[in-house]
Amino acid sequence: MPQSFAIRQIYLKDMSYQAPTGAAIFTREWAPEVKVDLKVSHETIAGGLTEVVLSISVVAMSAGSTAYMIEVMQAGVFQIAGYTAEQVEKIIYATCPTILFPYARETIDTILMKGRIPALILDPIDFDSNWQSLKTSR
Repeated sequence: MPQSFAIRQIYLKDMSYQAPTGAAIFTREWAPEVKVDLKVSHETIAGGLTEVVLSISVVAMSAGSTAYMIEVMQAGVFQIAGYTAEQVEKIIYATCPTILFPYARETIDTILMKGRIPALILDPIDFDSNWQSLKTSR
């Protein structure tokens, strides 16, 4: 079987934003401590397709309070065929998240802009180097 890889769909699967401190956060000095967590999951779906979901959770604390919490689940449907099991695993945990990350980063930036929170610039991630640690579903 010849190898094939194709993007069939990219979409926002789920999104959550909370600013539990509310307006009080705007009256304090803005010096956030930001924690970012990543998770990759996948599911085989009909037609030989695979849904890959990149989940990014961001929690920002400022002046001892939670300034905001964001969770974005950016998903894609990919056709992956003709590869060995190890190659498929690397595609799912490295290639697909690399494709999904810019979409998730833009969503997070848009959410923060609408919440009137200063921009958060997420550094690029080398999913290729980190794919072993991102494996979460088997």
